[in-house]
Amino acid sequence: MNFKKRIFILFSLLLFILSFSNSSNLVNISFEKSYYVSRIIDGDTIRVFYEGDEVSVRFIGIDTPETHSGDKPLGELGEKAYWFTRNKINTENLNKSRVFLEFDSDKSGYYGRLLAYVYYKDKEGNLHFLNKEIMENGYARPLFYDDTSKHKEDFIKAYKSAFENRKGIFSFYDSKDREVLDTQLSKDDIGKIRWVIFNVKNVSSSGSFLKIESQDSSFYVTIRRNEYNAFFDSLNIYDLKDKKIKVYGEVWKDKYGKFEILARAEFEFVVIK
Repeated sequence: MNFKKRIFILFSLLLFILSFSNSSNLVNISFEKSYYVSRIIDGDTIRVFYEGDEVSVRFIGIDTPETHSGDKPLGELGEKAYWFTRNKINTENLNKSRVFLEFDSDKSGYYGRLLAYVYYKDKEGNLHFLNKEIMENGYARPLFYDDTSKHKEDFIKAYKSAFENRKGIFSFYDSKDREVLDTQLSKDDIGKIRWVIFNVKNVSSSGSFLKIESQDSSFYVTIRRNEYNAFFDSLNIYDLKDKKIKVYGEVWKDKYGKFEILARAEFEFVVIK
């Protein structure tokens, strides 16, 4: 093989690798039908016209901060998550306000919403996986179920990428001014992203949840077992008993008046001593 031919092959291979690395959200799926989006509810919920009806579509696998208070508080990054989704659908979309839907084994959610993987075409006609893009940019946390797991590995990589690149939720990760003792938590912390420092009194499990309680039981961390199985490789939470730790996440308050963080991954924990 002559020198010029070798150079050409190496150059072509390099272009291929670069194009692949810069299009991690491009999708090789063919859809026959798109659906008109009538409204963006929040970062992970939209309304579309589907088979003659206007219905809500909940994005599978992701959980964005809330833009309306209810069971969960108003989230610090809720508005940014909303605008990220809205801009992708209405600004960067070739067919503005139209999306493609992919379903998993469970098509309908608890609240009667469609559960879907949502895609859009950019201005060049390339198909993008919106659920993954939201997660990758740090505007969502993982929310896994056994019957909606078709793209679970994509979401695991996307969440780790958001963490490693300090995107969105993780943009405060290295900020010392985000640290607060569990005994100093107040209503001003609800919905905000914090490092909560506390001494672990007990670690337990019940059903699909794992629970880490503080010394005076006024604060606790919960982890859904689906996320625990996906994101905890080296940290055994049962080893945290009687240790001082800090945990990173959005602060909630439960119906009993206790402060809570719903954690998703082991990189949201730091053992102090």
